Amino acid sequence: KLKEIKIDEDGVYYGAGLNLEDLRQHCQDYFPALYDMLSVFGSRQIRYMGTLGGNIASASPIGDVPPVMMAYDAIYSLVSVEGERSVKARDFVIGYRETILKPNELIKGVFIPFLKKGRAVKSYKISKRKDLDISTVSAGFELNLDDKKVQDIALVYGGMAAMTKRAEKAESYLRGKLWERKHIEKAMNLIDEDFTPISDARSGADARRVMARNL
Repeated sequence: KLKEIKIDEDGVYYGAGLNLEDLRQHCQDYFPALYDMLSVFGSRQIRYMGTLGGNIASASPIGDVPPVMMAYDAIYSLVSVEGERSVKARDFVIGYRETILKPNELIKGVFIPFLKKGRAVKSYKISKRKDLDISTVSAGFELNLDDKKVQDIALVYGGMAAMTKRAEKAESYLRGKLWERKHIEKAMNLIDEDFTPISDARSGADARRVMARNL
């Protein structure tokens, strides 16, 4: 059950015990942004050892999978002896390596909905090496356009805060506006108001701000 894959008309359910390489191979035709991120995740040997549920539950602020799951607006199934509940990926992490998981709960699986017309999702990862490297900054973006106007948008970043976090001020500014360069450049500057990144061995805070704006 923890390794099952179920496809229906609305999306795909992946068991939390599925290893990341099997997930990568399966999701290529369904969720290309997830495939792109997993393709620069560790090495094939590492992906065969790591699991979908493990990557999500670690709640790492530089985890590669959570920003993409949040961009796709995935739903996590959590299970315990008391029963099962569903939570949005966007609500799962609440602090530094802190989630809404109760002490007796496990992640059972993840449902990723198919994109409806007008929606697009992309993923990006910046690191010092293309392969076998930890993210300096990662991102999962969702854009929902109707007649060139932004109906909704999710700009989700890893490596910019103590947790995977959305650029809420930039998102709020863009909603309802035409998808034009002048509005995008205005939103880029708002990224600085959304995040206060730290400097560490991978990058300085100022460089992270530039990376996030450019993405």
